[in-house]
Amino acid sequence: MTSAGIGTIFDSAATQYAEVSPVLWDRIGEATVTAAAVRAGERVLDVCCGAGASAIPAAKAAGPQGHVDAIDLAGELLAHGRRRAALDGLRNVRFVQADATTWEPVEGHSYDVVQCVHGVFFLPDMDASVSRLTGLLRPGGRLVVTAWAQGAMEGFGRLFAEAVARVRETPTAPPPSKQAASRLDTEEALGAWLAARGLTQVTVTRSPLRIPLDAALAWQVALGSGFRGMLAGLEGSAVERVRTAFVHLLDEREMDELDATSLVGAGTRP
Repeated sequence: MTSAGIGTIFDSAATQYAEVSPVLWDRIGEATVTAAAVRAGERVLDVCCGAGASAIPAAKAAGPQGHVDAIDLAGELLAHGRRRAALDGLRNVRFVQADATTWEPVEGHSYDVVQCVHGVFFLPDMDASVSRLTGLLRPGGRLVVTAWAQGAMEGFGRLFAEAVARVRETPTAPPPSKQAASRLDTEEALGAWLAARGLTQVTVTRSPLRIPLDAALAWQVALGSGFRGMLAGLEGSAVERVRTAFVHLLDEREMDELDATSLVGAGTRP
């Protein structure tokens, strides 16, 4: 999928993305910033920032003397982030619609921290893209990548794909990002991948998150995440049939909890 296509999907997901943020994305973002250990006065680049789940806590940690550049392709999500920053009185974070594969710091300033929460697997050529981002760090700067732990979101995704397939009457192919994400879904794999980007002092922290799930929240998560891409091309009535099938499957398979466990990997640029 093209960068423009990814941006379009997340633009369409913006409302539900923001609605589920307090129970899902914000909690993962906080865990990421804790692992990043952002300090007062530091410069941070938040890649695939969404509505600011990690950019906002990073800006708070960096303080007035620090700065956060938060970039994403989805303009609607960025608008949510700007509103959140304004409500919190944060003037040290800017939300910019930009492509991570071409982003350059203002005036050539390097970053103390580059962080990306559940976004690296959407980047074209994940390895090369993240190696390039590592190059935007100062020597001694930290790269922090958050990925889904093995099994997290998988059961949920399978049921949603099954619901979509019933309506389309054809198998639903997994998105390309799934294969990339599966390369990072264990502590050992994520740690080795970060080391292969030239980083040292690599650590990986498991961040458990299990969320009680009902039909309404499940549908919000489906619409407010990358899963929404499975609905591309479906009209309103067909989407409603997907929702009905999905709710039925949740009840039939007794899925009453969402496993959103994440792995937060961090390493230092020599």
